[in-house]
Amino acid sequence: DYLQTRWRTLHQRYGRGRGFDDFWSDAVQHGGVYGDVAAQTVRLVPGIAQLLGGLAGSAGESEQQLLIVFPSIALHDGRGANKPWLQELPDPVSKITWHGWVEVHPETAAKSQLANGDLLLLQSPYGAVRAPVWITPGVRPDVFAIPSGQGHKAYGRYAKDRSFNAFELLSDKPADFGGRAFAVGVKVTKTGDHRRLATVEGDAREQGRDIVEVLSLSRARQLKRGAHPFAEEETPGYARTALEGWAEAQHDKASLGNYAGEHPRWGLAIDLAKCTGCSACVTACYAENNLATVGEELVTRRRQMSWLRIERYYTTGDGGHPVGAVVAPMLCQQCGNAPCEPVCPVYAAYHTPDGLNGQVYNRCVGTRYCANNCPYKVRYFNWYNYAERGGEWESWPDPLNMLLNPDVTVREKGVMEKCTFCVQRIRGAQNRARLEDRAVQDGEITPSCAQACPSEAIVFGDLHDKTSRVAALAQDPRGYHVLAGLNTRPAITYLAKVVHGAVVEG
Repeated sequence: DYLQTRWRTLHQRYGRGRGFDDFWSDAVQHGGVYGDVAAQTVRLVPGIAQLLGGLAGSAGESEQQLLIVFPSIALHDGRGANKPWLQELPDPVSKITWHGWVEVHPETAAKSQLANGDLLLLQSPYGAVRAPVWITPGVRPDVFAIPSGQGHKAYGRYAKDRSFNAFELLSDKPADFGGRAFAVGVKVTKTGDHRRLATVEGDAREQGRDIVEVLSLSRARQLKRGAHPFAEEETPGYARTALEGWAEAQHDKASLGNYAGEHPRWGLAIDLAKCTGCSACVTACYAENNLATVGEELVTRRRQMSWLRIERYYTTGDGGHPVGAVVAPMLCQQCGNAPCEPVCPVYAAYHTPDGLNGQVYNRCVGTRYCANNCPYKVRYFNWYNYAERGGEWESWPDPLNMLLNPDVTVREKGVMEKCTFCVQRIRGAQNRARLEDRAVQDGEITPSCAQACPSEAIVFGDLHDKTSRVAALAQDPRGYHVLAGLNTRPAITYLAKVVHGAVVEG
């Protein structure tokens, strides 16, 4: 009543002859009432101008550089530092885990002959830290940047004595704008020491593979139902014929069993226009599927166990200089013609009747042939027994062992593992539907990644159910499959990212 009373006054101004009920329904549907307003001159508040002058002056002295301290997306100001899931969560841009870094522009790095991992001594009037270099085009050439969140002296086993504390470089007095200063002038000295970055970064460029497709807003608006602007041709042309014999035998075996009616074909649709790279899906997968956190040393050796990762690629403009970045979740594509299955000598990798690429852990002998043959690189090998009580690489010491999901097998040393589309949730929903003598409903099954996504960029469902959301999205004009030319027939449809302005190459 209070809201409608207030909106009745607006109805007198914007109703345009409509009744109040129609005006109110239209406002609720569109989120408000919109109209043109007179252009106004935008001026910088004098206080802000003075603040900017102070920041420039803080780095104006000789041998001084401007340093910006920003909150870590996972650890924030350090409150998340004792959570191993967050420590092992790669930063969406740098892809670094378990320690801090200082971001340096490529031009600055070239002038100072710096490489990734070189240790710099940063000295401010308030303190000093040693930080490894990470070279990125995401900062200005005259600026250094450091994430906060590390450097605790206590706080727990995963946070204690880890990396450096960026706040040691900042004043503890309130800044002119009322909060704690986030910028300071520092003296930067190259120490000559080096350390390996605990990063999971792969190739920074797509190399023409069109992993992340991008459309301009004007082009996306022109697309009509049934149009598919992204070519998906099999290469070489005779590949389909070569695969027919194997595929027929594989699918004949998959059809064995007591299944009534048409088998579902589980699939995902991932809208890259909605994905922000926040990585909530990555941590959700750790929680749901009992993924081991392996620690900084093993991440440095590229032995991380995350079934789902966020790929980040730079886009380039004129002259090949990076001008932006795009991200895409990458996980097992549950291929219809999976390259991992025929190379397994013990049939640990197999095709289920409902289209999943299954993995039998107690049959796997760890040859890693499947990982070598996977073009998406989403299969992971257990190098150690992470569940061993008191072992060197134990991932769930007391009381963390209480968080394990009882519906998911805890894997052991020597086996391959990968995304299962949260098969335990699929089977649970199917069992409930069978007991209630009904079919599984669209939306009844939600994998952990889709459940955690704050922007609802991930949709799961049955591709054979033409009324399902995922089936509709699979036919969206923006839809495409990653590396479709390899004839893998993925069950995951990516929807191209939509951007304002011109599209730049990856």
